[in-house]
Amino acid sequence: MKGLDLKSFYAQSLGISAPWKVTDVAFDGDHSLVRITVECAAGVVWADPETGERAEIKGWRERTWRHLDTCHFQTIVTARIPRLLLKDGKTMSVSVPWAEPGGRLTRALEEHVIDLLRECRTVRAAARFAVLTDDVVDGVMRRAVTRGLLRREESFPTSLGIDDKSIRKGHRYATLLVDLDNGCVIDVADGRTIDAAAGLLRGLSETARSGVEAIAMDMSPAYIAAAREVLPDAAIVFDRFHVAMHLNAAVDKVRRTEQRKLSSSGDTGLKSSKYFWLRSSIDLRTRGAAEFRALLARDLQTGTAWTLKENFRHFWEFRSLGRAMKFVSEWVDAVRSSGLKPMIDAAATVMRHLDGILNYLRYRITNAMSEGLNSMVQSLKHSAKGLPNYEAFRTRVLFFLGQLDMRFS
Repeated sequence: MKGLDLKSFYAQSLGISAPWKVTDVAFDGDHSLVRITVECAAGVVWADPETGERAEIKGWRERTWRHLDTCHFQTIVTARIPRLLLKDGKTMSVSVPWAEPGGRLTRALEEHVIDLLRECRTVRAAARFAVLTDDVVDGVMRRAVTRGLLRREESFPTSLGIDDKSIRKGHRYATLLVDLDNGCVIDVADGRTIDAAAGLLRGLSETARSGVEAIAMDMSPAYIAAAREVLPDAAIVFDRFHVAMHLNAAVDKVRRTEQRKLSSSGDTGLKSSKYFWLRSSIDLRTRGAAEFRALLARDLQTGTAWTLKENFRHFWEFRSLGRAMKFVSEWVDAVRSSGLKPMIDAAATVMRHLDGILNYLRYRITNAMSEGLNSMVQSLKHSAKGLPNYEAFRTRVLFFLGQLDMRFS
């Protein structure tokens, strides 16, 4: 390409327009570099961005940016940037059209990194492909999320999900607020307290809050209190999968107690059977379930607890609230008759939260979406080899799960 054509090519690649222009393109074969020099036209009048009045040029500062590689040559942009003296006495560098203020990469390269992150799903892999450091790629991700949040249009979900997720070991948690209508994370808060959950809900506009009909959650007192405080007209729906989790935990308590008793007399039948009892009745028909069926055929308290747990699954199929309430009453009587304390305690939990559990039959929403997102979050944590802090966690969740428009155009 001729020199003039090459300059025009890079001007278009960088998105450069007056008063800026590419004045030189130099190839350094020894170091596999392309050096692009950009200059500002003489006599340009700059305005104070705060007042709109003419600003005096205090001085010039030379800066460099990394651009998209050219035929495997690293491409570097260099320009002298005017520094303006503002009315309040402070100075600031003029913004350039090819990069973000303070950034070290061109916008074109940042968009390429964003695409790499979406494909690779890890900072380390994207950094390797882009031949950048992890810190630089992490900065691209943070700026992309900030840009996406500023650009995000307000939504008006009728159903929300609120759930917690462990950030790292040591009982450090974050709370996720999910738009169940659109399947995306609205935002993330540090901790799983009333303040954390209420802050997320207050982040919605008053109009958006007024349109929320139901919010799915676990039985966390903090989340219940936050929802009642901020969304008093929204129905609280206790998530069916968390109810199942409570019942499974009760079955496991029965198993552990019975296993100790049997083991003391030399019976190891329940040993290593924990995950059998997490199965559903449907799993009894699958290949490899013979051992489980044999356990069920024995007169075991664990088998009784499992059967009670499985019987509660019918609750979620009811359409009539009256019949559902009758079913729960009969189920609780059966649990009490079993004399199994862990199951009796679980039944008491169901009764204390019955209104929210019944609300599932009205709204048919669950935190399955949140749980699915949580699985993705877990994958992000694993691929990142652990996350250093809450901000890193929030950035990654919103980058990958926030459905944000993070590009420059």
